[in-house]
Amino acid sequence: MNIYLDNIIFSNVTNGGVSNYWFELIKYIQKIDSDTVHYFEDEKALANFHRKMLPLDAAEVIQLKKTLLSRIRPIHHEIKEDKAIYHSSYYRELKSSKSIIEVTTIHDFIHNFYSPIHKKIVHNKIKYDSIKRSQGIICVSKNTYSDLKKFCPITKNQKAEVIYVGVSDDYYPIQQLSETERQFLNKHQIENRKFILFVGNRTNYKNFHYVANLLKQDKGLLLVTIGGGDFTIKELKSLKDVDFTRIIHIQSIENQFLNVLYNRAFALLYPSEYEGFGIPVVEAMRSGCPVIGYNQPVMKEVGGEAVILLDTLTEESFVRAAKQLQNTDFKSELIGKGFEQSKQYGWEKCSRETHEFYEQLYNSSFL
Repeated sequence: MNIYLDNIIFSNVTNGGVSNYWFELIKYIQKIDSDTVHYFEDEKALANFHRKMLPLDAAEVIQLKKTLLSRIRPIHHEIKEDKAIYHSSYYRELKSSKSIIEVTTIHDFIHNFYSPIHKKIVHNKIKYDSIKRSQGIICVSKNTYSDLKKFCPITKNQKAEVIYVGVSDDYYPIQQLSETERQFLNKHQIENRKFILFVGNRTNYKNFHYVANLLKQDKGLLLVTIGGGDFTIKELKSLKDVDFTRIIHIQSIENQFLNVLYNRAFALLYPSEYEGFGIPVVEAMRSGCPVIGYNQPVMKEVGGEAVILLDTLTEESFVRAAKQLQNTDFKSELIGKGFEQSKQYGWEKCSRETHEFYEQLYNSSFL
């Protein structure tokens, strides 16, 4: 099978979930000797965290010139083969005179719900054009597939499939901390302290203001927050009157140490209103960390019965959830369910199913 992969995501970001998705997919495809694979990328891609770990053969890389409009301008390249799979990591078109079977992965439709109108229009123009061009569309959850049908329905000549993204094997229950891991906890002054964990960005739909209110109302609550950049002025205002010694903000963290935090946290608090998938939820379940999340479709789909769902984001609902976790039997049962639920999501499974999807499209007669 002839495959062309567009590494534009490595040039767009230095790290992140979509970048990791693309990294894991390439790692898997590199192991398949029967495929002929080429990669489109420019020099900026090499600054990406995940790209640095990919030993791509220079003969397989088609170098592109980086411009301000690289993200949206089509790639013009004449492929040699009569037929090829083309999959862009971020909606970019390939123009060629030969037969291209284009694949697009849709991670979410967040812009449809939460972005300003001008940003939504621009983003959706790029995304919808990619969907309409593609013979194959991959959705990372059933909820994303439902949104696809709502916002940009496919035609009978297109094939869509739900393929869940994976979660790293770096997340697991720790039997005994190493000295390095213990030093990490001591460095951040959280060894032997009870804390809740908040992972990822804090944009509006993530409901970080709810966490801020909990901190104001419960003076004994300790928060560890991961990533998301510096606190904004709006966030700092929401945290007014909160003692900042009760907030440990770690901007960047290796999987090993995030796994330590999942293992030691009282719970992962995930009050997001919308997700395409919600990787931290599965990371937490794999690590044996209870999850308290907002009752929305993806939380129910991905977490199943292994998470505590809040119908309302109030102090009372959080207090009720916290009391449930103080029951040892309830907590143990919930963690056990989390281990079982998380087995559905792995990078090998995600990448294998994606490659099988390529094969279906490549060998299909209806295209």
